[in-house]
Amino acid sequence: METRPGAVTVIARLLCFTRNPLARWSDRLEAALVIGTLLLALLAIPFAAAAGSDAYAGSLRRAAEKAASLQETTAVLLVDAPPAQVRLDGVPSDEQVEAVARWTEPGGPVREGLVTVDAGAVKGNEVRIWLDANGHVVAAPPGVDDSKSLGVGVGTGLWLGWITLLATVFLLCRAALSRSRAAEWAREWRRVAQDRPAT
Repeated sequence: METRPGAVTVIARLLCFTRNPLARWSDRLEAALVIGTLLLALLAIPFAAAAGSDAYAGSLRRAAEKAASLQETTAVLLVDAPPAQVRLDGVPSDEQVEAVARWTEPGGPVREGLVTVDAGAVKGNEVRIWLDANGHVVAAPPGVDDSKSLGVGVGTGLWLGWITLLATVFLLCRAALSRSRAAEWAREWRRVAQDRPAT
């Protein structure tokens, strides 16, 4: 009864890590490059995750500092906001527009001005706004979701950049090995042609 080779044996054969006389040095070197590239790609994951975690923590810290320098208040729309644009599939878009509103600064005067609201908001709706030290309306500080997106983006971007670099180096090395094999084949064919007896 014929037994099937184990997974380790199959992988060793695919990577030319056997005593097969047909396996050239370039085949073994290419196999080593494959393993090295995969290992470097896997080893980079913790570093990318750490970078993403640092970016997330830094974003949270900056958001907290920004929020501490701003004041939150409620504005009331004085007019209807422009309607939402309808996409080609018939679903209204979730874009934001500007509309005139009135608000009272904490411990200060009543003001009117443009605020950012969801498209289609109607007159009388209340909107949360953020004011700087001079009472001007500014963008809201980044939230936790924004910080999470930044952290994931930084970690993923760094890892994909590293993978791209590894793949580029691997492909360049593989191309060089292919040229070396082609040159070796050409030398062998010349030797065979020289050894053939003349007819």
